Amino acid sequence: MPLPRIGFVTCVHPFYDLPAVTAHRDLAIAGLREAGCEVVVAQTPRSPLDAVTTAGLLKQSDVDLALLFFCTWVAEDITLEFARELAGTPLLLWALPYLDRDVPMPSPISGITASGSNILRLGKPFSHLVGVATPGRLDQVARTAKVAATVRKLSRARFGIVGRPCPGMLDVSADEADLQSRLGVTTIHLELGDLLDAARQASTEEASRLARGLMADAGSVEGVGTRELTESFCLYLAMKQLLERHELDAYCVRCWPELRDQHRMTACLMHSQLSEAGIPSTCEVDLPALITAYVLSQLAGAPACSFDVTGYLQAEDAIQLAHCGSAALSLAGSPARAALRSHMRTRTGATVEFGLRPGVVTLAKLTRPLDRGWRLFVARGEALETEPQIRGSVATVRPDPSAGAFLDQMLTEGIEHHIVLVYGDWRHELAQFCRFTGMELLEAGV
Repeated sequence: MPLPRIGFVTCVHPFYDLPAVTAHRDLAIAGLREAGCEVVVAQTPRSPLDAVTTAGLLKQSDVDLALLFFCTWVAEDITLEFARELAGTPLLLWALPYLDRDVPMPSPISGITASGSNILRLGKPFSHLVGVATPGRLDQVARTAKVAATVRKLSRARFGIVGRPCPGMLDVSADEADLQSRLGVTTIHLELGDLLDAARQASTEEASRLARGLMADAGSVEGVGTRELTESFCLYLAMKQLLERHELDAYCVRCWPELRDQHRMTACLMHSQLSEAGIPSTCEVDLPALITAYVLSQLAGAPACSFDVTGYLQAEDAIQLAHCGSAALSLAGSPARAALRSHMRTRTGATVEFGLRPGVVTLAKLTRPLDRGWRLFVARGEALETEPQIRGSVATVRPDPSAGAFLDQMLTEGIEHHIVLVYGDWRHELAQFCRFTGMELLEAGV
C-alpha cells in the first residue's frame, strides 16, 4: 500500500518571522517522514493569493491530507482561501500549545481557534490536534493521514452491484445518488445473468485445479465434492473477470433466491477467496455494508467480513455473528481450522466454514438516514473461541459495553441487520473518518 501523502503548510502571520517557528516545523516534518508518511512541504502562504497558489501545488501533488501547522496567529483570509481551494481534500489543523509561553502574542491557539471557526462556517469539515511534535502525536497524525487516504480512495472507488436486493430486504437498499454526493463512490449495476454467463465461459480446468488446492489446504471436506467446488470456483473466476472488465474495487451479489433455488449454487466460496485477495464483498446486495467493509479493510490492511447477528449468548455476555460460509480463510487463523461443506440448510453449493480466531475486533455499520443524516455505528469487541461444531462462518464476540447494551442500541437506533467485523481496534480512525466525511459517529455505549 502506498505511503499516505501529506501536504504540509506552515501557518504564521505575515508580519512575523520567528526562529522558533523553523525549529518546530522541521521537527514535525522529519518526524512525519519517520512515522511512514510522504510529506510534500509547501511554501508558507503570506497572502490569500499565495494560499491559492499553494493549494494548487498540493492538488497537483495529489496529497491525501492537507495539514495546516499553526505556529502563530494567522491572517484568517489566508486560511479561508486555502480551505476553499482544497474543498475536496481532507484537512487537519495542528497547532502548537504556545510558541513562547512568556510572550503570549502571536499565539498559535488563537490561530487555530479563529481559523477553525471560520472554516466550519465555510462548510469544510476537518480534524484537529494541539501539541508539540512528540512520537505519540506524530503517530496520531500518521494514522489520520491513513484515514484521509482511505477517504480519497473511497471517493474514487467503483462498487459492483450484481442483481437487485434480495426479496423483503428493505434495510439493504440505499440512495446511491446521495452516497455518491457525500462520499464520491460510484456504483456499477450488473445483472445476475452477467455473472452466470461469465461462469459458464470460465475454464473448468483452472477451476478444478483451484478446487483441488483448497481441498488439500482445508482441515476437512464434508458433504461436498470436486464438482460443487469446481462450480463455485467457476463463479470465482467469473467475478474476477467482471472486476477487471469494469474496474471494480468491491462488489455485492444477489445470492438468493435464484442461485440457491434455481441453480443450486452459493456465492460463499467466491466471496471468501476474493476477500482473501483484498477485494471486499457483502452478501445480499447491501451497499452500505459494502462501503463499511471497504473502509475497514483499507484501514486494517486485512479482510473484513459482513455478518448477521444470529444469537444473544447472555451467559457469556456475547453475541453470535454468522453467515453461511463466506469469510476469508485468514480470519480462521489457519486454513486447517476450516471445513468445506455444502450449505447448512439447503445442502447446495459450497461454503467455507469455521469459527473466527480470538482477538480484539471492531464492529461497524454505515447506517441509512431515518430522521437524521448518515451515521456510522461503531463498537469495540473481543472475539472469543467459537465451538467447532457450530455451522457457518461464525464469530462469538463480547462487544463493549455489553452484549445486551449492544443489541438494545441496534434496535433503538434502527441499525440495519448486517454488521461488519475486522480485527483490531479502529475506533479512533473511524471517528476521524466521520469528521472528514461529515458522517455522525454513533459509538456503542456512548
